[in-house]
Amino acid sequence: MSTYIRKNMLLFILTILSSVIASLGYVFMAVLLQQLLDIAMDKNIHQFIRMVVFSIIYFVALGFSLYLQSLLSKKVICKIMLQIRSDVFQGTINHSIEDFEKKNTADYISVVTNDVKMLEDHFLLPLFEVVQYTVIFISSFVLMIYFDFIVTICVVAAIAVMFLVPGLIGGTLEKRQNKFSSKLADFTVSLKDMLSGFEIIKSYSMTKSVIQRFDKVNSETIQSKYSVDKLLALNEGLSAFLALMVQIVVLFLSAYFIISGRITVGTLLGMVQVSSNLANPLIMIFTNIPKMKSVQPIIEKLKNISKHSTIPSRKENADTFQSHISAKDLSFSYDGTTEAINGIECLIEKGKKYVIVGKSGCGKSTLIKLLSGYYSTYKGEILYDDAELHMLDKDSVVQLSSIIHQNIYLFDETIYDNICLHEHYPEEQIKKAVEDSGLAEFISELPTGLQYRVGENGSNLSGGQKQRIAVARALIRNKPILILDEGTSAIDMQTAYDIENRLLKIENLTLITITHHLDPNLLDKYDEIFYMENGHMKERGSFKQLINTPTSFSQYYHLKE
Repeated sequence: MSTYIRKNMLLFILTILSSVIASLGYVFMAVLLQQLLDIAMDKNIHQFIRMVVFSIIYFVALGFSLYLQSLLSKKVICKIMLQIRSDVFQGTINHSIEDFEKKNTADYISVVTNDVKMLEDHFLLPLFEVVQYTVIFISSFVLMIYFDFIVTICVVAAIAVMFLVPGLIGGTLEKRQNKFSSKLADFTVSLKDMLSGFEIIKSYSMTKSVIQRFDKVNSETIQSKYSVDKLLALNEGLSAFLALMVQIVVLFLSAYFIISGRITVGTLLGMVQVSSNLANPLIMIFTNIPKMKSVQPIIEKLKNISKHSTIPSRKENADTFQSHISAKDLSFSYDGTTEAINGIECLIEKGKKYVIVGKSGCGKSTLIKLLSGYYSTYKGEILYDDAELHMLDKDSVVQLSSIIHQNIYLFDETIYDNICLHEHYPEEQIKKAVEDSGLAEFISELPTGLQYRVGENGSNLSGGQKQRIAVARALIRNKPILILDEGTSAIDMQTAYDIENRLLKIENLTLITITHHLDPNLLDKYDEIFYMENGHMKERGSFKQLINTPTSFSQYYHLKE
């Protein structure tokens, strides 16, 4: 948090200064009350009138200072919250694909929403309250000494007991707060999972079981929150009780001193007012300190995520793809036990066309993701020209290729935005990508054309229309490598054939296609076919080489016919 305070140091100092002024003004009211009552007891009308005039000016100034203090504190909190959310989001986006997939997406959503909000409620707001009430307490303490030293000594003894409360429950509260943060993340994960499967829930009559599942996670989350609240209530109750004892000590001692003639009635009123300024601030201070300590694990979590937004890569950029990509004895496992691919050997030469075929689950998509730099925990070698992938910057490797997946994701924006992804392209380039992807006819029928909004994840479009947009998105970027991972599976056979045929004619494009559509006219145009079985590269060769010999590919091909 110190980083964000330094970023907003001027505003932070002004906020603290205004808080000090407002707090001192609030405490000085005790002197005002003491003087007013003593003047009333003396029945001095002239001094009373002067006191009224002074009080009016005083209260106007106090009201303005309280407003300024409140305004500045809200301003600095808003700025800090803005910066924290921005850094956490940037840190999340700057994760590698491999690191990002280690957590559920809802975990990141929970951090940006729940955890950042908890930081505001349990650290930033209490921080300014602690500053404000500390000033009130110290100035009231000084004023108490001014009124009567003996009463002050008795108050100090009562206050000493109050210092024990935060230390007794602080550690336990921190553990419970951390557990509550985890429960909030679990709740967000479950909620996202259930709402994402809404269509399945309705189709398979899962309403009752899903409601029961929601009630269970909702109950666990609330119970975790209540365990925190119970400890906070204990802290607040003990602090309030001890603060009340301080006021009682002041009241009885002051009453005794009036009887003995040591102090005036006005001084009694002033001391009672000051004692409340001692007690109430202590309640707030000892309530807020455990809150601030309890969110330290959350602060560390936010810090760990945010650091991804500032760490520059020290690895070599893979800005060019001069010759080839090769895999040597490549193996990979998602869970560390079962290997998705094993002992893969392959060579991808620049400008050539490759197609990967095989049964579902044989490792085709895994191989493509590894070659594209998605994962780093592989065994063997992946070489870009002569540079090992581990020595290259992952982001620059990923930027060498455009991937058209079978499951297309579209942002809830326009067709134009989903193709260009907020980058600028010449109109002719956009038009060509639209035509090459087969989108032109569909767009011409829309009243708003490219400005048509697609809805949440393309909910206003058919599966084929979504995939055409994904093809246009990839084509417009002219990257050296284009990967079709079942990228035309939702398009009709003729359109899929036309798109794939156009891609095969682009001379400088390195095309890697994963497909179940074994059209002989297209297969014959690929430079090489990779046939995979059970995570192994079973066979390689041209279509004519593989189809005219008794190979595993030949058997697979004829089985698919």
